[in-house]
Amino acid sequence: MLLAVHHVAIICSDYETSKQFYTSKLGFVILAEKWRPERRSWKCDLRHGLV
Repeated sequence: MLLAVHHVAIICSDYETSKQFYTSKLGFVILAEKWRPERRSWKCDLRHGLV
């Protein structure tokens, strides 16, 4: 039986659309957002539920 998931990494081509989907449709809460210039990408930490 799975008790918890520590983290999952998801690569996406449209950051704003993906962020909107995970927060508005699935109910995740944004904990932190960071632009990573060396990768030219965003890192977004999300939380869902108590874990």
